Amino acid sequence: MTRHREVQPAAGESYLHRRNQLFSARAKAPTHHELAPRKARTLAQTGVPAVGGQMRVLKRPLPRYNQTPVPVRSGRYTHRSGLLWKVFGIFALLVLVALGSNFALTSSAFRVAQVSVVGTHNDILVRNIQHMGMQGQNIFLIDVVALTQRIDMLPMVASVDLEKQWPNQLQVSVTERTPVLLWQTSHGTYSVDQHGIVIAPADETTGANALMTVVDGRNQGKTAGGKGTVIHPGVQLNA
Repeated sequence: MTRHREVQPAAGESYLHRRNQLFSARAKAPTHHELAPRKARTLAQTGVPAVGGQMRVLKRPLPRYNQTPVPVRSGRYTHRSGLLWKVFGIFALLVLVALGSNFALTSSAFRVAQVSVVGTHNDILVRNIQHMGMQGQNIFLIDVVALTQRIDMLPMVASVDLEKQWPNQLQVSVTERTPVLLWQTSHGTYSVDQHGIVIAPADETTGANALMTVVDGRNQGKTAGGKGTVIHPGVQLNA
């Protein structure tokens, strides 16, 4: 049996085959003069409605950018600023207090210019109170309690109340002891109240002429040169 041998195509035939395929592909491709079909522009592109109908505009999603979060400002700066303002406010307040205190303690507007005594018509008692050195003192520095005790120790005074009247006056309200009799000794005659307190000498007591006089009999029988009972305003007589 005879076998047929495969015949290999010659090189020239292979070249011709490839050239024919290339020409066929070029023939099918459109030429430069053939234009692709035009698409009507949209209303958004031209501002004029398209002849062939409007085209649906496809909304393209905006590109997403990586948003970096804004860092929260630390409260350290705010806290420090608030602390500085507090310190400044305290310092300003201290300065104002110092200036106000200096003005109050040194200004002549707050020095006692008048001392009014009410509740008595005894000129001697009024003068004694007014000459206790209150005038000219700073009204802020006057110790009301101590001054009240000093006035209350006066023999003519039964009770006293002292009041500051701003900016530079004092008012002293006194209740005077009421004499009920005169007590006569070898050293003098004195007015005495109902509690046996010696008030003042008879010549300094208002209305002394209308009072009954009691003679101290303890002075009787004293030898010449002997001393009798000595009394003075402010003491209390023993029964």
